[in-house]
Amino acid sequence: MTNEPGERARTIPAVALDVHNPTGSCEVIQRHARRLTDLNAKTICELSNGSWDDQRTFPFIRKLLQSRFPGLKIVPFSEFPIGSERIDNDSTIEMLLQKGCDALITGNAA
Repeated sequence: MTNEPGERARTIPAVALDVHNPTGSCEVIQRHARRLTDLNAKTICELSNGSWDDQRTFPFIRKLLQSRFPGLKIVPFSEFPIGSERIDNDSTIEMLLQKGCDALITGNAA
């Protein structure tokens, strides 16, 4: 701040602000899930939140994977609940385990 000649210097009192992070925090213990060494003879399950063209993208991904890994089994998203509020619960995890899911495809578009 500049003062005019002969003007008395003004001081602005310091302001203290408390800033809180609204997102919370959590400790990251393992950054990513363990990677499968191979997809042959594995079971991959699909989950959809229903937000964007799942009926178009999942079959395309399925076709590409099965052409590369003929022994791959894919459990389609239609065999699981669809929608974020429906797939984010323990019963969906239990379904994935019952289907023998080795890997999961989700979030393939939007």
